[in-house]
Amino acid sequence: MIRSNPLRVLASASSVLALCSTSALARAQATPLSESIVVGAWTFRPSLEVRVRGEYRRHPVDTGGAIYATTSVLGESPGSTLPALRGVGAATPDQFYVSERSRLGLAVDRGPVTGVFTLQDARLLGDTEALVAGAGQPTLPSFAPFEAYVDVHTRSGRRAFLRLGRQRVTWGDGRLVGANEWSLTGRSLDAARLGVQVGDVDIEAMGVLLSAPGNAPPAAVGSQQPAAGTGAQLYGVDATWHLLPLLQVEVTGLARIARAPEPASLTPSDTYVIDGRISGDHRGFRYAVEAAYELGRVASYGVLRDQKALALAARLGLETALPWHVTFGAEVAYATGDSGAPTGTEKRFDPILPDEHTTLGPMGLFAWSNILMAGASVAVKPSDEVQMTAGYRFANLADQKGRWTTATLAPVGASPSATSSALGHEIDYALKFTPWKPVDFEAGYGLFIFGDGAREILIEAGRPAKLQHWAFLQTTIHAP
Repeated sequence: MIRSNPLRVLASASSVLALCSTSALARAQATPLSESIVVGAWTFRPSLEVRVRGEYRRHPVDTGGAIYATTSVLGESPGSTLPALRGVGAATPDQFYVSERSRLGLAVDRGPVTGVFTLQDARLLGDTEALVAGAGQPTLPSFAPFEAYVDVHTRSGRRAFLRLGRQRVTWGDGRLVGANEWSLTGRSLDAARLGVQVGDVDIEAMGVLLSAPGNAPPAAVGSQQPAAGTGAQLYGVDATWHLLPLLQVEVTGLARIARAPEPASLTPSDTYVIDGRISGDHRGFRYAVEAAYELGRVASYGVLRDQKALALAARLGLETALPWHVTFGAEVAYATGDSGAPTGTEKRFDPILPDEHTTLGPMGLFAWSNILMAGASVAVKPSDEVQMTAGYRFANLADQKGRWTTATLAPVGASPSATSSALGHEIDYALKFTPWKPVDFEAGYGLFIFGDGAREILIEAGRPAKLQHWAFLQTTIHAP
């Protein structure tokens, strides 16, 4: 009879259990599938994004009532702060639509060269008519390349690149140049960009074609004589000095030259912007302070007006050690306006190509132009899948007789006889739920209580209101 040693049996059983556990763990922690497809020396990286959003506004501030001839921030009719009045429509108390935006992209790498092509379809569901989505944005429905560029870059060491073609660009917080992803179409620019890293400084230079030179057909300019000219371009230089995690110094220079045939979002002008920004992000504390000075000249009726304008902004956030990662935020913004003198210096600040959802409140009721705003927010994250944010903002016109402009750079109106500069109070709430990485669900609600200044403007524009309700529900799926 053979007797088993109890210690040996126990050791053998432990070894078997350990082997089984290791195999199960190995299966549970299998290496994720690659997001790239390698064929010889080529690497292919496909991508997909589909976004559907339903949005509702009660008493929209830029729909119905007075209809203006242009969305140019600097465009004016004689003796007014507003563009020429094209007509007056019926008031629109309720506005609701469902939008769809789909992007299918492919990036191809071969050594130091990358080619990117992204095709985008954007439209309002159930509407086949063309709709202007916002100043400088494509009309809807839109089915066109969103990105199409070639990028030549270094593969190691200090960063350097040259990128040519249609591309997304965001500098700083996106107050002057942003990708505007919240909008119906997003923003991409037909640009040439050159970037290089020198020590701790990242430097970029950019040239953008805003409208092509040549002749515009008579139907486009409303005249029997076609407009001929050099078109419109934007040039920029941006340098960021990475001193410390809490001290990043950024300097931006922009020059926009607008000539015929210019798009409706521009008026003939030479606009130069000098912008300085200090920011930091370290251990849950983040901040940014920005100042921009704008100068140049604007074509008016029979005269060239000098342009001198100023804009300031600051934001900060603090993630605490409290449960649910409670994060407090605060922000302020100021930009000069103009009271509409037919001659003299134009003081209205033009924010060039801003983001419309992330800088001055999610409701998008005002731009970084003729504004004085202050606000605060609190965000909590009960889990990795859920995030909630609540905010409050109070807004005033910097010049109470100047123009009120929305975040899409559309003119709301102005009141030459205004007795108040108060635009009102914004209260907003948002919820984001990510049940798994490729899918986001978002919902939000906003209430804007119009101040006396806003009510005076809305009455003159033919769309009187005391409150605006805003709600949205959005689903986004993306791969990878």
